[in-house]
Amino acid sequence: MVEDVTRLVVLAATGIEEYQASLLRGMRPVLDAHNLSRLVYLDSEETEALSANFVQFLRRSGAVGLLTTQLCHQQHLEELVELAAELSLPTVVIGAEDDDLSCVRGDNITGMRALMGHLLDECGVRRPVLVRGWAFQQDSAEREAVFREELAARGIPVDEELVIEGRFVSDIAHRALRTLLRRRRDFDAVVACNDPAAHGCITALTEAGLEVPDDVLVTGFDNNQDTLHWPGLTTVDQSLAEQGSTAAELLVAQLEGRSARPTVCVPSRLVVRDSTAVESRTEHEQLNAALQMVTSARTRIANRDTSANFTRTTLTCRTLDDVLETLVSSLEWFKLRRCFVAIRADLCGALQDLPTSLFTDTTGSPDGQPASASTVRLLLDYRDGVPHPPPPDPYPAHLLLPDSLRGQLTEGMLVVSTLVVGQREYGHLLTERHDAALATYATLHVDLARALDTVFSRRALEAHASNLEAVVDRRTEELEHRTEELARRTRDLQAEVITRMRAEQQLQVANSELRQTAMRDGLTGIANRAAFELHLAHHWETLTAAGGPLTMLLVDVDRFKNYNDNYGHIAGDDTLRAVADCLRRSACRPDDLVARYGGEEFAAVLPQGNANAGLTVAMRFQTLLAEQALPHAASDIAPVVTASVGIAVVHPARRPEPTDLVAAADRALYRAKQLGRNRAVLVEDDETATDVATGPQHRAPRPEHPAPRHPAAEPEHNGPQSV
Repeated sequence: MVEDVTRLVVLAATGIEEYQASLLRGMRPVLDAHNLSRLVYLDSEETEALSANFVQFLRRSGAVGLLTTQLCHQQHLEELVELAAELSLPTVVIGAEDDDLSCVRGDNITGMRALMGHLLDECGVRRPVLVRGWAFQQDSAEREAVFREELAARGIPVDEELVIEGRFVSDIAHRALRTLLRRRRDFDAVVACNDPAAHGCITALTEAGLEVPDDVLVTGFDNNQDTLHWPGLTTVDQSLAEQGSTAAELLVAQLEGRSARPTVCVPSRLVVRDSTAVESRTEHEQLNAALQMVTSARTRIANRDTSANFTRTTLTCRTLDDVLETLVSSLEWFKLRRCFVAIRADLCGALQDLPTSLFTDTTGSPDGQPASASTVRLLLDYRDGVPHPPPPDPYPAHLLLPDSLRGQLTEGMLVVSTLVVGQREYGHLLTERHDAALATYATLHVDLARALDTVFSRRALEAHASNLEAVVDRRTEELEHRTEELARRTRDLQAEVITRMRAEQQLQVANSELRQTAMRDGLTGIANRAAFELHLAHHWETLTAAGGPLTMLLVDVDRFKNYNDNYGHIAGDDTLRAVADCLRRSACRPDDLVARYGGEEFAAVLPQGNANAGLTVAMRFQTLLAEQALPHAASDIAPVVTASVGIAVVHPARRPEPTDLVAAADRALYRAKQLGRNRAVLVEDDETATDVATGPQHRAPRPEHPAPRHPAAEPEHNGPQSV
């Protein structure tokens, strides 16, 4: 049993950027006041489901509560909420509204209406671009709805070409607006559903030679500290710190046994800045804004420099130790107080021990069992500026840290990131920044995962190259040995030639037998489906050019499933062999081919065979099968094994595809089953159907849609009807 982590609250989020950092600033005093520690899990966009190790951690860690924002995929949030309900874990969702959950969200409606009123009424905007967020997130949906409502209220139609996807991400919004700018520029404002998307749009406008706000107005939403760009971004402050504190208070209330409150909506307010400048600010105000922007810019540039330096240095890393040394040398620049790196145990051995495949399933199974790597080794233990020797033994990955360091999970606030690239999972990263720099570098875990991917991929290639070298050496030795053998055999050239000729003949025989085996059904010994299709295609092409009919029989053993259920599969296999032998003995001409079509179905192709030939083979087959008298107590047709036969005769010159012949035989077989089975029905080019068992002609027009195949077809099913 895993020892519980005392009074631990887990926060699930997509990152620790300004949005999440503001929420955490509001949560911290409330959680600290109630002696609740915090652990942040970062969701991954690359996986289809929650990390199996995170699922196991929640199941076994003894965490007392869960706070979650919207995650990378709606399915992830739904899985997490279901898991929390299963574990009876008090839960609060931020940025959503659900009658069955305790939720906290900003007032999108009021803030967005004020923003749209500012643009439409005060700034005179008439052709705005909307940059959407995530389609499944409620914040994005509500902001877009107000955008459309406010335009409609003023009689302004929404130009759907000016609605683009931003997904709350700066780079995605930048690319989307840049694409739009190549087509048209007849818009006067850009309304982004969050601030990062707005900044991406400002960059795209600047690159296109358009100035903000002189040519185009731009607005965002959230009032992140990063809005201190030039020009300052008009946005909506949705009181993220207050949302965080409210969410923490709702969670504490649940922990204390109080009933969960419904959704709490935190007010928002419009913040007007220079990106929609209606009134010019004083020089003093502009100077203060500029100084704030310079400070913000310096911080961002420092973070980007750190990121770029780390990425650039990892490009030269060739070993796992190189990557870890590069990371340690960068930790102070990242302002990290603690950093733990755990790597899959099977990747920490020698080169020859490297797994042949680096791929692993990164999704959790329905019962919560880990589907990804089950054990890891801690390779980096960095605390307060000092790397410590990590414990050497592997441990279960879902514990996050080995037993000797489990206490670290309840100190401060660790952020857990899965190190995953595509479907390759390498382990996990735990980090904590200093209090003065809460908003962590968002892509450190991504860059580290890519560096590991490069190293391990190179190791895999080196292992493969080493194996190839061994193969080459072995083949070279074999070649030298063969050369010596040839040199010795030159003394008896004639005998060698004879030996080679015999070997070649044997090889040809073996190849011939191999080809025959590839075209033979392993159970019955007759031709298989592939041989049937080749034979049919060959004679179809021949008869298309030369003229003449082509006949096909499609045979189905009646009530064969009942036979298997009653006598067993071994007896069923014997029966199939007997049926195949009867059909083989019935088709006697050299070009005739008998094949197993699939399951209990068999087929016979009779080139240049007319209706009489098909009927003759069918009657001969029925007679031979009857002589076998194979008992079938589970059949409602007869006390012995019987079969239904569909016969089709077509002229390939009149039909476009060989499948027409197969379809006609299929319809004839279906008709035979409708008429009671244990009989043969013939269908010719004119689609007339003849019941061989009863003799009278059954003529019916070809149905517009052929009846579906069914191994137990009954008369009430659709198909050709007798008249």
